[in-house]
Amino acid sequence: MPLRNRLLAPLACALVSVLAAGLLTLAPTAAEAATKGGLVHRQTKGDKASQRTVFPRSSYLCYGYQDCKDAGMGNAGYAAANDKMYWRMYSGHNCTNYAAYRMVHSGLPNTRPWSGGGNAMYWGTSMPKITNGTPTVGAVAWWKANTGPAGSVGHVAYVEQVVSADEVIVSQDSWGGDFSWAVITRSSGNWPSGFIHFNDVTMVNKKAPVISGTTKVGGTLTATAGSWKPGDVKVSYQWYADGKAVKRGKQATYVLGGARLGATMTVKTTATKMGYATTSVTSAATSSVLPGQITNTTAPVLGGVAQVDQTLSVDTGAWNPTPDSVSVQWNADGVPITGATGATLALGPDLVGQQITATVTARRDSYDDVVVTTTPSAAVAPGTFTVTREPSVLGVAKPGQTLRLDPGLFKPVDAGVQVQWLRDGVPVLNATGDTYFVSGLDLGSRISAQVTLTRAGYETSVRTSLETTRVKATPKLALTREKLSHRVKLTVDVTAPDVPQVDGAVLVKVQGGFRQEVTLTNGRAKLSVSGLPRGKRTVTLVFLGSDTVERTVKTSALWMPAPKGSGKGS
Repeated sequence: MPLRNRLLAPLACALVSVLAAGLLTLAPTAAEAATKGGLVHRQTKGDKASQRTVFPRSSYLCYGYQDCKDAGMGNAGYAAANDKMYWRMYSGHNCTNYAAYRMVHSGLPNTRPWSGGGNAMYWGTSMPKITNGTPTVGAVAWWKANTGPAGSVGHVAYVEQVVSADEVIVSQDSWGGDFSWAVITRSSGNWPSGFIHFNDVTMVNKKAPVISGTTKVGGTLTATAGSWKPGDVKVSYQWYADGKAVKRGKQATYVLGGARLGATMTVKTTATKMGYATTSVTSAATSSVLPGQITNTTAPVLGGVAQVDQTLSVDTGAWNPTPDSVSVQWNADGVPITGATGATLALGPDLVGQQITATVTARRDSYDDVVVTTTPSAAVAPGTFTVTREPSVLGVAKPGQTLRLDPGLFKPVDAGVQVQWLRDGVPVLNATGDTYFVSGLDLGSRISAQVTLTRAGYETSVRTSLETTRVKATPKLALTREKLSHRVKLTVDVTAPDVPQVDGAVLVKVQGGFRQEVTLTNGRAKLSVSGLPRGKRTVTLVFLGSDTVERTVKTSALWMPAPKGSGKGS
């Protein structure tokens, strides 16, 4: 059955006793049935309903042995032992038998601690000396008849956890229901009538606190909390000097002042947890406190980046007792740096490759000087340039034009700048200035500039600009026309400065539908145009471009003769 549906089932408790061990099969007398709410064997449907114990569905944490097991909420073995009677209670799903089982399981004998009826409503009234309103782990939560969730015969459950004085978690079984864990709050109206302390779970100290540290004036003693069961207890501390409580000794650590000289120290730890009795235990005593010395409690440490033009700082650490003075000496590879005695050290180019330390000396009257040196830094690294804008080439990449270099933005700004111009990524001989004159030698190439940044103590940085577009010459297109009877013979010549011979293709378009692409040979291409109606036409020449010559368009006029077969002359 799903948990959602099972939670709708009533939690009922057949809280009745067996009159004598081994007599479970005997039927009760009418008088017994009247005084004890009716025995199992003669319950009517109405009787059973009167014994039900029903909590709000939201109170349940789990319902059923398996569901609770899956949720990590056990039954202390009752699932395997519920066929037996404990304290002469009915076996099986029965709140009294489960509660009695938990008491026997905790170490009590399997003998009912009181005489008389075993119904749940009798438990608290039969044991008034150990019943009160204080919830504790291991106690039996008890409800009188018709109180809170209980039916006419009351209810009992086992207290698993005390969340607060107004909230507990219990495990329980139920006549006509099933095993479950539930949360009970005082405000819910389901708070128990009392708690019966048969054999509460006690807090156990498994290991006494141990004191560690230096028993000298100025030293710090540290106490462990000890080991406890349960483990999640709250532990408080009290230190003692020669058996007398120290007023301010309520922490896990204690600093030995001069007043403790010659005394022996102990610490008492007190464990508390809701639902358990408070328990204390005292440690073994230390040896007598000796005269002290300054103790470095937190080592000095360097801060910052070990790199040229960066600044290192030193945290001089913590000392006990507080020194009268603390001085610093900076070192490079273990050798003192002249004049470097402040709290910071600026790293210059001369320190590249060396490891930096700081030696801290603490002084106090009547104490020995204590000298502590920090862990070495990494070897001081060369500085690195920060480039916020890359170099770029400005201008038009055409023969006869001058390109200019924008070196970009970088820090430090006083870096040395060297420029090398590149043609298709290859250095151009003697081209090192901040300008570059584009010549015919650059045709077909892309121009870029390489900028080298240098500075003492810095890693050289080489940055290269984006390349220009390919350098190309601007061509000239010439059209020669030869008019024949029924066609026109065209000659196209393409020339360009610094280009001995222009190669490539020319697209010829003549108004009226003529279109032909011709290939240049030694810069010239020839074709014939025919088949168009007689008259003036616009001719468009498109040089498609090459690696060294730009794409160019030229338009011109053309007179077309009458096509062949038209019957008209030219």
